[in-house]
Amino acid sequence: QTRIQELQTFRTQEHYGVYLEKIWADADRDYTPHRLKSRGRKVLVEDETKGWRGTSVLVELGATDWQSDIAQPNPYVKLQTALAILVDQNPSGVFTAASKKYQATTELIKQLYQRSWDVAKSKQQLKLFVFNLAKYGFACGRTYPLRIARKVKQLVEYNSENPDKSVYEEKEYVEYNDVMRENLDPRNAWIDDMAKPNNQFSVRDWSWRKIYALDVFKEEFKGWKLSEQVQPGGITTETITATSQPGDKKYQETQLVEVYFYENRLKDLFVVMANNIPVVISPLPISDSKGGKKLSLWQTYWNLRHAESPYGIGMYEAMRFDNALLDRIRNMTIDQLTLSIYKMGFYQGTQALT
Repeated sequence: QTRIQELQTFRTQEHYGVYLEKIWADADRDYTPHRLKSRGRKVLVEDETKGWRGTSVLVELGATDWQSDIAQPNPYVKLQTALAILVDQNPSGVFTAASKKYQATTELIKQLYQRSWDVAKSKQQLKLFVFNLAKYGFACGRTYPLRIARKVKQLVEYNSENPDKSVYEEKEYVEYNDVMRENLDPRNAWIDDMAKPNNQFSVRDWSWRKIYALDVFKEEFKGWKLSEQVQPGGITTETITATSQPGDKKYQETQLVEVYFYENRLKDLFVVMANNIPVVISPLPISDSKGGKKLSLWQTYWNLRHAESPYGIGMYEAMRFDNALLDRIRNMTIDQLTLSIYKMGFYQGTQALT
């Protein structure tokens, strides 16, 4: 618990001249249509038809129909659309055997690769990952084995005269049993404060947070003894800073529980804390073929902020004060915008993109 608090505190502090949490909150606000918070301020407005300064009058912003007080995020909407188009066209993989003995299994590996995108709907998770990456400058997710199963009653014999006496057979229905790739909300995930960009070995540990409905939590963790002791509670808002974010989602479900997950690569430790109860304390669930343990984390940045920072600079932060660039995006077609992003995101050798 102390380590998780350290990771959270690190992200709230000034980070190479900026406050990441503040920039991310601004991005959340500006990515959606919203009213300008300038009502009550009076400014001098001159007559544009005559151009006379002497005809200027005091106007209260937002109080009259003189000027719209709605901010429209048109450039960001177009950027999201262009990114969605690019993700839908990718990923694709080319598999080439490194030697003759692997040629027979190359097609098998290719089909397994393709299946991993289809079964877990991983392309949709990748799309969310890319959206977060462009918006915040940092995105993270995790890969882990997931099995979802429940007891159901299947109809065996239907009694038309007395439906109440129909015969049902109880069986286990496995909804999902495969590798899961899950995009995470960057605001609810914290990585090692000593982590460096493009260096997976610099990340010792990390933590992420989820809000569960109590019945969903009980079903997912029913195999662990302490799960029965978990009661609703904790901070059950969308984020732990939701008190200062009035636009965050408000849950109507009342039986909610706050759950923290923690992984430590050096200690081979995986912990699940549900409302301060350590439901799971186990070794890391993921290892390579040689037994080396790995974090389930995958994360990256959009534009490098600093040689020592894994938190990058997103499109929002880079453009928010550049009115000329925002106007240029407003005037571009989706095709033009998609091609301009494509050149930045993909490399196809020394051949120029025509």
